[in-house]
Amino acid sequence: MSKPANFFQRAVNAIVDTRTRQAERYIAQFEQDHPGLRRNRVNPR
Repeated sequence: MSKPANFFQRAVNAIVDTRTRQAERYIAQFEQDHPGLRRNRVNPR
């Protein structure tokens, strides 16, 4: 893209970035609060 994003595209990108960071913080806090629920195994059976 040779021309810069317009105002509305930048606003949408900012909203998405904010929600992404918010979700990452929520997940990190949840994993910290519930350490026994982490399931990183390939076959959880």
